[in-house]
Amino acid sequence: MTDDKTAARWRVIADLLRTDVLQDHYKPGQALPGEAFLANEYATSRPTIRKAIAQLVGEGLLTVAHGRGTFVRPIPDRRLILLGAAEREDLLSPAYDPSRQGWEHVTVPSDAERADSRLGPNMPIFMSIEGSTADTLNVRRGRMSLYRYAHWQHAKTHARTHLSSYVLADQVGTVTFDEGQPRLEDEVAPEEYYAHLERIRGPLRWITSVHAQMPYGDTWEDLNMEPIGTPLLIVRRVMLSSDGRPLEVTEIEAPGDRFEAIPASEAEQAGGDSQIVLRV
Repeated sequence: MTDDKTAARWRVIADLLRTDVLQDHYKPGQALPGEAFLANEYATSRPTIRKAIAQLVGEGLLTVAHGRGTFVRPIPDRRLILLGAAEREDLLSPAYDPSRQGWEHVTVPSDAERADSRLGPNMPIFMSIEGSTADTLNVRRGRMSLYRYAHWQHAKTHARTHLSSYVLADQVGTVTFDEGQPRLEDEVAPEEYYAHLERIRGPLRWITSVHAQMPYGDTWEDLNMEPIGTPLLIVRRVMLSSDGRPLEVTEIEAPGDRFEAIPASEAEQAGGDSQIVLRV
């Protein structure tokens, strides 16, 4: 059974170390004293110090480099994702050139395990709509979508993002099944998805929202994130028809310590175009 005083002790030490970090007693990138020194400083055991440090690692304030020590986590230069761009482009279109916004396509570790990786980024595949995506598109679970994805890396900062899109398949063609496998008849070319939806369901409008969650699966590795203590920033853009029906959802996942999102109306106050790396 854990002694209550021992449990309280590591929390007290974590609070003291946190204050030292936040008040720049230990500066970004600086190494903390070793466990033995801290144990002596706080008159406690090394396991107690280790537990306090683990708490601050989980909070994203410290990082442990095995064999080198514990360091105050550097503060990256955050770049801006601009919300409510004047022109809402299809970022997953095969015709879209991400270098226009300073990005390039990149292959990530999990791509080697994707059954669809042979198709390359941006190429649509059938995928049933499940979970929160079905809720966002306001459709039943199992409805067919055309799923597209890509990973981008910024040419200057080398920060990465993951983009994905679900388009309701029956809005860009007639869905039929051949031996249980879906196929599209009279399919619209992927680079024409937005223009086609504008013609049949327009004028289009968009709702953009931002939320955060912790990384899942291989996301932290794919996006070159610290494995502990860094949340994902998720920008979700939903395309709506003229009658308010959701037609497509685009999500951008980015490391929360490398990016922040601001409305277009505040871009100038935030530093102008020099800091903006993506317009959605």
